[in-house]
Amino acid sequence: MAKVESIFAGCNKNLCIFDYNADLKIVAYGSSNTVSISTSILNSQGYDPTAQVYTTLKNHTEEITAIKWIQSTNLLLSGSQDGLVNVWKFNHKDKGLLDIQFMQGLKPTQGAISCIGLVSNDANSLKFAIGDSNGKIYIYSLDSKVGKFEEIAKFELPYGFYAMALNIIKLSDAEYIILSGGSKPVINVISLDMRNMQMTLKASLPGHDDWVRSIAIRQLATTMETVEGVTHPKTTYIFASASLDRIIRLWKLTVEASSNPVYIETNKLKLLTSKEYKFETETNRCSIFLDAILMGHDDWVSEVSWKPKQIRGQEKFENENDLMLLSSSADSSIMMWKSDPVSGVWFPEVRLGEMAIKGASTATGSSGGFYCCKWIFDEETNTEIVLSNGKTGSFRCWEKDPVKDKVYNSRTTFVGPAKAITDISWATNGEYFLATSLDQSTRIYAKWSRDGEKWFEFGRPQIHGFDMITVKSINGTRFVSAGDEKVIRVFDMPRSIAGMLGRVCGLSDFQLGELDKNLPESASLPVLGLSNKATLDNDVSEGNSGDRGDDAGGSADDDISNSIMRELSEPPVEDILQRHTLWPELEKLYGHGFEITTLDVSRDGKIIASACRSNVAKHAVIRNFDTGTWLECEETLKGHDLTITRLRFSLAGEQEYLLSVSRDRKFTLWKREENEKFTLVKLMEKAHSRIIWDCAWVNYEDVVAFVTCSRDKEVRLWVKETDENGDVVCKANVKFSSAVTAIDSIKVNDKGRGVFKLVIGLDSGEIYVYKVDVEKFEFEELEKIEETLLPGGSISRVSINPVVVGPGNDKIVAAVGSRDNSLRVLQV
Repeated sequence: MAKVESIFAGCNKNLCIFDYNADLKIVAYGSSNTVSISTSILNSQGYDPTAQVYTTLKNHTEEITAIKWIQSTNLLLSGSQDGLVNVWKFNHKDKGLLDIQFMQGLKPTQGAISCIGLVSNDANSLKFAIGDSNGKIYIYSLDSKVGKFEEIAKFELPYGFYAMALNIIKLSDAEYIILSGGSKPVINVISLDMRNMQMTLKASLPGHDDWVRSIAIRQLATTMETVEGVTHPKTTYIFASASLDRIIRLWKLTVEASSNPVYIETNKLKLLTSKEYKFETETNRCSIFLDAILMGHDDWVSEVSWKPKQIRGQEKFENENDLMLLSSSADSSIMMWKSDPVSGVWFPEVRLGEMAIKGASTATGSSGGFYCCKWIFDEETNTEIVLSNGKTGSFRCWEKDPVKDKVYNSRTTFVGPAKAITDISWATNGEYFLATSLDQSTRIYAKWSRDGEKWFEFGRPQIHGFDMITVKSINGTRFVSAGDEKVIRVFDMPRSIAGMLGRVCGLSDFQLGELDKNLPESASLPVLGLSNKATLDNDVSEGNSGDRGDDAGGSADDDISNSIMRELSEPPVEDILQRHTLWPELEKLYGHGFEITTLDVSRDGKIIASACRSNVAKHAVIRNFDTGTWLECEETLKGHDLTITRLRFSLAGEQEYLLSVSRDRKFTLWKREENEKFTLVKLMEKAHSRIIWDCAWVNYEDVVAFVTCSRDKEVRLWVKETDENGDVVCKANVKFSSAVTAIDSIKVNDKGRGVFKLVIGLDSGEIYVYKVDVEKFEFEELEKIEETLLPGGSISRVSINPVVVGPGNDKIVAAVGSRDNSLRVLQV
């Protein structure tokens, strides 16, 4: 029975893309076309840094754009670009697990879902609003008779306006107010009358100079007013609006019964007061006016949210002086705003995040910044957390210090690639693995010794300017990778990272006192430089010695990186991963005329074989590089007509072979000779009827055998005959329901000598575990991975840990990358 050890999924770069459930204590967020669900982020001691994604929900075909919890019912709403809003029901199960059921799919529009709005002042309300890219708002309510949500009203916004922020205020069971911000610098105020299901535009609030991206509402205490001798209640709401104009505006909405006498202020100074926007509903009289302007962010303000009540579900409403507002911005900062009890002026009390580079903004292509922010308070453990997501797909988490006032400590939280996984490579001892992604990064994953069961990201050795395509470990401290460019790059592990991996992960090769003295001390990216620069011991000592020229190349930063690595006791947080875990670049390898598509390293680490994109035979060649001299070998291996999709060196046996598969439906088998020469053993024309995507070796002793997989939905077993001709023949095949896009193999302890396990990934996202007996030429299906463990996109790469696990050494661990931006580690 397969189980998930870890899932890494990057968060989509959207507003309203994640939400927290205070009852279940879990986070849900959109990742490509799936909804990622975390384990509980809180335990009996407070924040749990080992919390991770444990499952992904799949029922969308396009990217998720909005996530909302209806807290009181544990219902989750997920909206997507496919115009679908899915409703999921969560229930508690034994041992802290959750029972997740798909409840309903709503299809209000042919456009994309832009936002979802809930009733802010009634947690038990089962009504919500949906905004779409066609400029319409749809209101849904639960029909208790059938237990389904039904559309009860629809409203078309003014021309050119589509909603990007929605929030609902319940005035009574029959009347609601909907606040909508969006693609114009106004906030539209819309009333909903449940008696006749009519929606009416009541006011448009000007003031902002750009799009309004977020609206947060809080109900204040009801006051009693006396007019003409009649005392009546008056309810006040305060709501904050965040805009791309870098400003937050606070508005107040007052509501009183229409039957109450009207109070007219005669001595008001008109020049010093803001304009009131008055309107009436069937039974209420409403007034909205600007209360305050909050200025402090240097870039777009992404989201605002009020500090939650410390006692969940309390009926007592807020005193205005107790309010605090949280705001996130594209300037890489999160601010906590509080009003002065004397003057009433709002000011930022706490600032979290990073100091933005001077002059860097969204307009100039800044890569930093935050999207959503959530203020989480747990009354059981008295834990206060701020959670936010950024442009890299990862989250940032700050936990309030239990001793120091106004101090928040950065904690480990969810990380993951922001785009599709392209390649995975395990270290030879199986203690860590590398993964590349189209998000232009190479990441390193290992187990945290404190947890022992889960994998965590412990470094980002390469942050590149091109999409990363392929990676391969050369030895425990060196790897080679290539992005969507013509250059292959070689990286060495710095000693500071090796020491951290030995101490925090307990990796045997990196224990103190056993580190290679030739390893660079750390890495830095020089000003205006494009390559990670190695820093040796003498560079650091010179950097500390006092006077330095401008060309010293960041020795101070290197010292900071070393210090941070020495002090780490848990997996690094996102800003450390980005800034302080780079590996220095050792060499660049040139020779290809187009972008690299695949590479592999020989068993002894002396040869790097590589191939590039091509639509002609001239460039569809294999170029080999000598790792001793870092020069290209004289011989280029020809045989293909189109792009080579995968290169694999053989796993075992005295004689080493190199296998290549291609888009031209051919494979070539090469025999490695002395002096790094290669001899063509077989060029198989039309090995499959469609593109061959991947291959894997199943050779042992002197038997040469391998498997190939293709878009024609087949996996084929090829064996080299032992007669004089030595032809390579297809001995068996197995057919699947979808194109086979990834495959890997490992030899298992079985009665037969030639028994291998295969992990096979399909274009549909399905994963199969097969056993292949090379002696008997037989495939046997062992397991089809259950639906809940599968990704929501095509499998792009499967890589099996070379070390088997389990009591009887019968379990294998496979890292599986997908087009849905997820990387999962499965034990099968």
